[in-house]
Amino acid sequence: MNYKFFSCLLLIVASFNAKAQFCFSPERPQLGQVVSFTYTPQTTPLATDSTIEGRYVRYGAPNEMRLSQPANVSLIRTGNEYVGKLTIPKKEVAGLMILFRNSVQPKRTDLNKGQFYVIPVCDANGRIVPHATGGQASVFTRSHFLYELNAQPDPNWVVTLYQHEIAQNPDLRPQYWSDLLAAQIKQRKPGYGPIVKAGIESYLASRPTPTVAELATAAQLYESMGDFPKANALRERQKAVDPTSSLVQKDRSMAIRNQSDWTRKKAAYQALLAEFPTSSYLPALTVLMTDGYFKNNDIKGLITFVEQQPTSHTDPLMLNTMAFQLADERRSLPEAELLIKRAMAVLKTQPKPKTTAGNWETEKQIRQRQLLNTYAHTLEQQGKYAEAYPVYQEFMNSDDIDNSDPRTNERYFLCALRTNHAAEARPMTEAAVQIGKATPALKNALRDWYAKQPGNSIATADIYLADLEANLRAEQREELQQLLINEPAPAFSLTDLQGRTISSSAFKGKVIVLDFWATWCGPCIASFPAMQQAQTRFQNDPNVRFLFVNTREGGPLQRVHTFMDKHPYNFVVPLDSQQKVANAYKVQGIPTKVVIGPDGRVRYRTIGYNGNPETTVNELSQIVEMLKEGK
Repeated sequence: MNYKFFSCLLLIVASFNAKAQFCFSPERPQLGQVVSFTYTPQTTPLATDSTIEGRYVRYGAPNEMRLSQPANVSLIRTGNEYVGKLTIPKKEVAGLMILFRNSVQPKRTDLNKGQFYVIPVCDANGRIVPHATGGQASVFTRSHFLYELNAQPDPNWVVTLYQHEIAQNPDLRPQYWSDLLAAQIKQRKPGYGPIVKAGIESYLASRPTPTVAELATAAQLYESMGDFPKANALRERQKAVDPTSSLVQKDRSMAIRNQSDWTRKKAAYQALLAEFPTSSYLPALTVLMTDGYFKNNDIKGLITFVEQQPTSHTDPLMLNTMAFQLADERRSLPEAELLIKRAMAVLKTQPKPKTTAGNWETEKQIRQRQLLNTYAHTLEQQGKYAEAYPVYQEFMNSDDIDNSDPRTNERYFLCALRTNHAAEARPMTEAAVQIGKATPALKNALRDWYAKQPGNSIATADIYLADLEANLRAEQREELQQLLINEPAPAFSLTDLQGRTISSSAFKGKVIVLDFWATWCGPCIASFPAMQQAQTRFQNDPNVRFLFVNTREGGPLQRVHTFMDKHPYNFVVPLDSQQKVANAYKVQGIPTKVVIGPDGRVRYRTIGYNGNPETTVNELSQIVEMLKEGK
């Protein structure tokens, strides 16, 4: 190949070292031809490598860079050189860009100093075709070829390529002007701001009537430099040029979002829908309006609105959430049933959402079970138990009981009781109890049903339920055993809300549960219903005492009195106003539960509240029982 020919073409190909690492034939390849090339790695980063392959990408006009999908090319070693072949496509290509790498260790590469090795396409007269230079820059700015190598383009080289293309082919300026200016912004040479702005104005002035796309691109360039007034001015020009443009629709969409008056919001949405029925902003707005109907408690309007929407604008999971909440709150139950039926109908034909990863059919089945759960809930809340039970059977999965929801298990068994199918639901319900996926209400319902069966009684039912939970309780006790500590329990003497003296010396030989709390502590208050249950469980046990130590209150004592007067908790509340007891018991945050064993030593400490009342009651109760047993 004649390298002088290409060097005189000014920057069309990457610069070569004196020993010419890369050459190809024919020297002026045309579309559709096979090009043979030779790569000599001696003076490159791959000089010591023995397993080398090529990786190339085709390039052309900016709007054709979608063709730039990298591919590998095999090489044959002949002495110190590697030989390969590439076929130039028959159309829409202005050249090929190649890098070389170790085929075993792909991170070892020769990128020709970041410029790649280039095979430009020529026409029948041997002249370099349009885009042969600018297309190289487009590989750097419009494709991921360089980024897959964790490399960054040289902004100076990119600018040079674009400038050369426009100089050689002035008629291509409309295709490259914005890319060149964007590259100059990234280049950030001193004084680039005025140069780029002058370039924008010069280009727009050269166009008798700039297109919406050109105005939008110019606005983006100004915005990238922080000149928002000029960017906004150009966007206003866009709206004037095309009152139906996406920008106009976006402004209308934002106005709807920002409208606080619900009646006006609905009217604005309907106006946008009528004027732009295919607007890309409608799907997201539809979700917003759906939520608006629900939050404004316009449930009948919500049903009408949802039924008018195409499936592509409908989110089944959103409708599911709304229907379930309505069912849980026992309001608008017929409408809740309609909502969930609509959600199920949409899900059947819904294509895979872009935000969903993994197998869509599997995910679809999971969502279908969620929707069926809500459907059963809406039916049973209306007293339609005979209709609800077959729905439960459709989605309840005995093989996946480990991932089941305790509340759903409860509703399933209660529905089975009401439809005389308790015996049929018993195996799954027993399994739920055995692995801790049963609510207290479910366990009570199962025990009561069992007690009514022929030959049984309340006593045998209690034994039956205890047997079901035996393994679970043993596992839980084993886990809790690991959490037991053994620390001195500092003596204390406090005054409670009734003015009584509460002294640790009065509780020798007993298990004492200390709950450190304050009225301003949300998690403390949230845990009180569970703590009331735990206290009630031991209310007839003289060897267990619960003390709810108010500490870190930081306000008037009356606040504590007022709180306790307003709530039905029969707690003993000692006052630790100086935090001396809290500090002595190493309370780092509240709520903190501390359990003192009969031996007068701290055996258990936990901070915070997990939000699960049953778990809290069970764990605390088992700790108390273990300490009573001398564990």
